[in-house]
Amino acid sequence: MKNRNYRGFLWHIIFFSFTSTFTEVNTIIPALILRVGGGAIHVGIVSAIVIGIPVVTKLFFSSFLSSQRIKKPYLLLGVDSRILALISISITLYWYENFSFTVLILLLYLELLIFSVGGAFANLPYVYLLGSFKRETRIKFFTRRPIIMSVGMFLSVFIARYILSKWEYPTQYVILFALSASFLLIASLGLRSVKEEPATSITKVPALVIIKDIPNLLRKDKNFFSFLIYSNIMGAALALIPFYIGYAKNVFIMDSTILGYVLLVQITGMFVASFIFPKLIKQNGFKEVLKFRIIIHFILPLLAILIANTGSLLGYLIIFFFIGFALSSRMVSEEAVLIELSNEDNRVIYTALACSLNIAIIVAPLVMGVLISILGYTLVFIISALITLIAFPVLRSLKCAV
Repeated sequence: MKNRNYRGFLWHIIFFSFTSTFTEVNTIIPALILRVGGGAIHVGIVSAIVIGIPVVTKLFFSSFLSSQRIKKPYLLLGVDSRILALISISITLYWYENFSFTVLILLLYLELLIFSVGGAFANLPYVYLLGSFKRETRIKFFTRRPIIMSVGMFLSVFIARYILSKWEYPTQYVILFALSASFLLIASLGLRSVKEEPATSITKVPALVIIKDIPNLLRKDKNFFSFLIYSNIMGAALALIPFYIGYAKNVFIMDSTILGYVLLVQITGMFVASFIFPKLIKQNGFKEVLKFRIIIHFILPLLAILIANTGSLLGYLIIFFFIGFALSSRMVSEEAVLIELSNEDNRVIYTALACSLNIAIIVAPLVMGVLISILGYTLVFIISALITLIAFPVLRSLKCAV
């Protein structure tokens, strides 16, 4: 059964990587919002929807899921809701001429909200089921996952580039989201094959009780508290990534063809990084990857400003290569560390708290969108880089077993 489950998760990763490319939250979705007529504030709102808002819902989901002996059906429910949301986006864009800008943007917000909340709901049982693997299997899974993901995304980016250059708006996005739904459906077959042993014990804790007990929990588990502070700082840094597209559109002339190259460069970065991080982990553990995340998120905004001032769009593509490194470092480390900080009894709760208490990732996109509209990209990027450095002393206090 263990091998069956491991293969099921690997199958999911392979085909999910195609969905990730076609709905890339840092390039495709911001570019879509800008294409329908949105600005920096609209990008901030959609970033809060796809990155921030779902983390709030996890706390309430965890209260329900922690009381369920079998969690796989809820994993599939979350995945299926994402598939339906993608189909709905594709249909909305197909009929876009029937909507005013306000109605169109609100429909996209709603559909992306369903897509994101469905992912948040699915993530809790997903991490729980991964936690049932032996430690050696988990390490193997988390080091192989970015390699498999990046290979799939590398292959799928050529499909995305072709679609973006071959068809005009909105047909290009209609096709991308329809394909995304199709690949997610295929990916879900791997999760549907997973066998789950009923939990030996369950704890039904109302969400309000969990919320009231948060201060006590954080006082008792200083290690988890350090992880939360680190996650908030890096969440703010992560929230800046969608604005690199907005900055490029503000400085350079960009079209759908260029967007295809941006995707290719970013996923190439993820592909290269996926072979580097397993070696880092083998030598120094996952904490070394957490340190790398700080360094890369400090450098990125400063490098973006420097290259933008040279006026070289080709040079600016380097930014997205290193964004690929940043995204890969998060993929390979965050859930792995969280699993090590928790156990079978509290894993669902800890996963939910790690997301729900990441306030920065909820607030930062909105704040950045407003500040960029007032202060401009340069000043906001510099401030973001400096804030990222605060994560270094926090990381030193974090004890990670692996």
